[in-house]
Amino acid sequence: MSSYVRFTLVLTLICIGAAGGVGVVYLFTRGPIAQKAYLTECELRSKVLPGSRYFREVSEGSGVFAGRAAEDGPVLGYVAVGEAGGYGGRLQVMVGLDTDLAVTAASVLSHNETPGLGAELTKVQSADTLWTALLGGKHSPTTSWMDRFAHKRKGEVALGSGIDAKTGCTITSRAIVNAARSAIDKAEKALKKGVSMNTGTSEERTK
Repeated sequence: MSSYVRFTLVLTLICIGAAGGVGVVYLFTRGPIAQKAYLTECELRSKVLPGSRYFREVSEGSGVFAGRAAEDGPVLGYVAVGEAGGYGGRLQVMVGLDTDLAVTAASVLSHNETPGLGAELTKVQSADTLWTALLGGKHSPTTSWMDRFAHKRKGEVALGSGIDAKTGCTITSRAIVNAARSAIDKAEKALKKGVSMNTGTSEERTK
């Protein structure tokens, strides 16, 4: 057997082994990863729709959830997830809406944006300094670029309408806005199908 054939055979076996290893890792980790993503989404619902602990999908497969403070209480609003293409790929934004479909809050659910640039739009910031942390005292409220979405209706969810693109992050800013509008569209379509605001098909409780 020539050295060329031997080298090719060894390289082929290494590639097969590496591919098999990746496959095994995927089989063992896809379940926990999916479960973690599901729990993150459930927890985030109560944050974008404050006061809600119980969520029911307004119709099976709609991806739009009606939120309630109590299991049999009135609907406080709705939660939906939209997505759009960002600089680093697809990103998802979860939007909370009151019963008039005005935004209560919005939060990025997942993204692959560049750290230090587009990813900065998803962070919560505080004006507290090191001295505040060391010496105590009154803490400043946290802020986020995503706060600009609160209280806006779909027509107002646009760059230049109180939502300004962050310098150096125009593509990500636009993608987040588009994903938020997509979430609102999803909620509007689900509710226009004639689904009662006080009924739903599946229920989840956010602890």
